[in-house]
Amino acid sequence: MLYKNNLFKFYGVILAAIFMGVFLHGDEANAQNAIATLANGNYQFCSQPKPNDWRNGAGVCFNFSKIGDRIDGYYGYPHSGDLICLRGKVRDSLVRGEALSISSDDRPWTNIPQTEFNWDQEGYLSLKDSKVIRTAIDRGGKTEWILFSYAKLDTGGFYQYQQPLMTSPSQLCKW
Repeated sequence: MLYKNNLFKFYGVILAAIFMGVFLHGDEANAQNAIATLANGNYQFCSQPKPNDWRNGAGVCFNFSKIGDRIDGYYGYPHSGDLICLRGKVRDSLVRGEALSISSDDRPWTNIPQTEFNWDQEGYLSLKDSKVIRTAIDRGGKTEWILFSYAKLDTGGFYQYQQPLMTSPSQLCKW
């Protein structure tokens, strides 16, 4: 009888471990992730879990394509227009590379620091070394493309969504 009780306890522990593994690795699992270990594909990671409403992301989000150790995407606040394009290499959950932003009359960048600064209020993305690489003037006003030669995004602790819900990076980031 003692043997049967111990056997039931053993299988109970095994089943609990399997259940917890499935639970923790669902699409809403907190990503103590390593983006570097993901297969090639398209992904969306956000600082908050997927909302159960009409929104396609919560908190600040990183929507990207991954091929090998290369990342191409954008980072920003869903439904705000505040975003910045990123491309570079990934190691674990850290993306290092360059960033591209657009400054226009309705969303101007002024007094951009050349030293490292946080782009977002949460402090996940830091940038430095900017220069204007293109300028266009039309009836709508002046538009400048600003390249930051240093960009570092830390996605540790972000949530991986089951599939990208936001607009594809190829539609928004025209390097």
